[in-house]
Amino acid sequence: GYVANHGRYTPGDVYHPNGLAMLEADLAVEHELRLLNEPLSPASLFDADLLLAVNPDYPLYEGASPYRWTPEDVDAILAFLDRGGGVLLMVNSFLSRPDFWEENFDLERVSLLFDRLGIRWDPNYMSSDDRIEPARSGGDPGLEGFTVGYGQGGRVLGDRLPSGFEPLLTYQGMIYGFTGKVGSGRLAVMGDTGLISNGLLCFPGFDNAAFLGRLFPLLCPTWGDGAADRWDLRRYGHLSGCPSTQSLTEEALRNLRPQATWMVDHHYRHLYWDQEERKDAGAEVWQAVPVEIAALADANRATVPLRWLRLDSDDPGAEVDLELSVRTRQSHQGADLHAIGRVCGQDLPWAAVSRNPEALAVAGQLEQVHLVFQLDAVLDQDGRPRAARWRIGQIAYARDARAAHYGWTILLSSASGAIAPRASA
Repeated sequence: GYVANHGRYTPGDVYHPNGLAMLEADLAVEHELRLLNEPLSPASLFDADLLLAVNPDYPLYEGASPYRWTPEDVDAILAFLDRGGGVLLMVNSFLSRPDFWEENFDLERVSLLFDRLGIRWDPNYMSSDDRIEPARSGGDPGLEGFTVGYGQGGRVLGDRLPSGFEPLLTYQGMIYGFTGKVGSGRLAVMGDTGLISNGLLCFPGFDNAAFLGRLFPLLCPTWGDGAADRWDLRRYGHLSGCPSTQSLTEEALRNLRPQATWMVDHHYRHLYWDQEERKDAGAEVWQAVPVEIAALADANRATVPLRWLRLDSDDPGAEVDLELSVRTRQSHQGADLHAIGRVCGQDLPWAAVSRNPEALAVAGQLEQVHLVFQLDAVLDQDGRPRAARWRIGQIAYARDARAAHYGWTILLSSASGAIAPRASA
């Protein structure tokens, strides 16, 4: 919704009362706010300490994002909490009055999370639209006693919370926000997204800015206090192609990865599979990264040995040298490193990218293979890697006059992975 719905809870926006520039300025003292522009997943959250999820709008509201949470999104949030991340979920009321559609959050989709936690949100309540209500803060030590300006928000249904959760914001016996431990992390939910916006953060007579200044540090994971020593790893792969009845058939393509998940997408067919998943692993987990991160930290350019991807196996293919462009940027906790590079292989045999080259001979004469490698890593203040995500993408072109499109068989494959820190027990 940040693209289609300008001004509504947008980081950096100084023009609209619902922008978040004031909050971002306060967070910048100890944190860095980045916009997540891809679906929630263990890979997309690999380098996050906190997830600020801002009012998933009801899709009937004009300008709202067409994207709605799925069970997989909820799985990703709970997995992030389980390993120790902090989540602040800001929702609004859900009241189907024509003049307040803009306040409606997507109750059906957010309830996918609330149901897993045993929470019920009131679909028929909205706080006063005539005045800002003075909610009182509570919960963890250090959060009590703030007067938080609450404007047109919702509440917990029945003012009851399941075991493990406690009120965070209350007003006249109603629970406007709650918090609790989930896994090794902490979740906080508040029912008025506007209380973090430019318009209310600094409103005279209320303590919204001071309250949030206390809340964010309490949500921070323990790995932010020093070097991480436990990690989660996930590696996964994919293969795509455009089969033809005369050369590389759909059956032949599927047989390259018979155990993979199959998906049809117009001309192309896609196969997806998980390669490896480890939780609560030690430093040996870093051996899974295809390159040595420490060797890149002080370089602008570096040549590293990589392997062509095999289309029919996770075993490494033939070795190839790849030149990387490296950029390192200092952050609050150390440094962010980004490396990327591409290499082209000419007239390679199918054996360079296949364990069973005979199965691919029907696809034609392999003429070019292009490989791109991307790495994003977070280094702590001592230069040790704390989190990393990498992607290897490969596209192979084989000349075949019988191929359905352009006289070429085109095969795309990738091998990706992410390592994320886990909070100490």
